Amino acid sequence: MIRRLSILALTLLVAACSEPETAGETLADQAAAPAAPSPASLAYVAGVQDYWSGGAAVTPEEVINLVGLNGPDGAISELGADRPRSRWNTVMAGIASGEVEWLNVAAALEPGVRGTSAEALDGVLKSALAADATATLRVLEPARQRLSPQAVCTADAETVAALKPAVEAVTDPALAVKREACLTALG
Repeated sequence: MIRRLSILALTLLVAACSEPETAGETLADQAAAPAAPSPASLAYVAGVQDYWSGGAAVTPEEVINLVGLNGPDGAISELGADRPRSRWNTVMAGIASGEVEWLNVAAALEPGVRGTSAEALDGVLKSALAADATATLRVLEPARQRLSPQAVCTADAETVAALKPAVEAVTDPALAVKREACLTALG
């Protein structure tokens, strides 16, 4: 019974944090299509995904269920963040892709990351920003420690070169504040 309530609560939390739907279209569908990533952004994303390749299979839905059953800390442990070639690698590669489903996984796991798992999440969120800045900016929240525009957009000079063109290409007016905060952090 408690597990079902936890899963229901997590599902409601994810739904509450998601963009509302209107007339069968999500706000993502209504917003302007994101610009194609620059070659530097694509190369950066490919490098990060290559680094995290080779993990055991897991889907975003399975990870969300793990968080619902075990909480973020327990899910991270269950995914094998401390083991090579584990499902954690697949999660990190998924988040690095910038796909909305995986970005929702990042938001669900973020409260439980510590140490090396926190560093890993920080890195793949930068890759997600390079892959799809619009989708990534949508999940960023100023009040979240690792999911704030300042945290995700602070980077070394080489990474800034991959991220800045992607962020500058975001035209969605609903993301203007997050875009500007990110560009400020990028320098």
